[in-house]
Amino acid sequence: MATTITPVQQDHIVSIVLIDLTLDATTYYISNAYKPVTYDGNTYTELGSFLGMDGITDDVKTSNGDMNITLSGIPSDADYMNIVLTSKIKGGQVVIRRGFMSESDLELDTSEVYTRYSGIITNFAITEDVDIINKKNTNSISIMVASLNQLLETKVKGQFTNPESRKRLFANDQIFDRIPELQNLHFDFGKEMSSGGNYGGGGGRGGGGNSRQKIVDESQK
Repeated sequence: MATTITPVQQDHIVSIVLIDLTLDATTYYISNAYKPVTYDGNTYTELGSFLGMDGITDDVKTSNGDMNITLSGIPSDADYMNIVLTSKIKGGQVVIRRGFMSESDLELDTSEVYTRYSGIITNFAITEDVDIINKKNTNSISIMVASLNQLLETKVKGQFTNPESRKRLFANDQIFDRIPELQNLHFDFGKEMSSGGNYGGGGGRGGGGNSRQKIVDESQK
């Protein structure tokens, strides 16, 4: 269902990006605004740590899309370099919103904030640039985010018929414990059992067929 965004229909707009970045159960609020802004009770820090991100592609149908968010490794409001190196950030959630500010006072219009992207952190990379001549060292952190649609397509569907897969879901269940013993056994499905407990021919005129006839006759007495 299409969403009508009123500010984009105007001649002049001032838009900002709001990012909710969850790393190891702690959520950091970042924006590319020139000053701190408040939305939904959370204060988003101004441009500084946030260096950039990939463009967002809008499709008519639901599609996959990865996103890279680049942060500065220089500590400011938060030391992201230390966070990604010491925390379990994979699996953290990322929500990207686009907001619009009033031209007159450059304040965020909280009624005009729209969610543009939501995904899960899958990996990160650290880039270090050393300028020996000017004695400068620049660090940046790239966070790779996968869309929720992509994660749904790659999720594990059900379970395998082996003890390890079963116990991953139900630790004390023993229903598949004998599978390794049974997987190499050979079963002769379709053979008919003789009266002595052995298997005879599968419908031939030999002992198997006569034994079957004898069992049928005795059952009719």
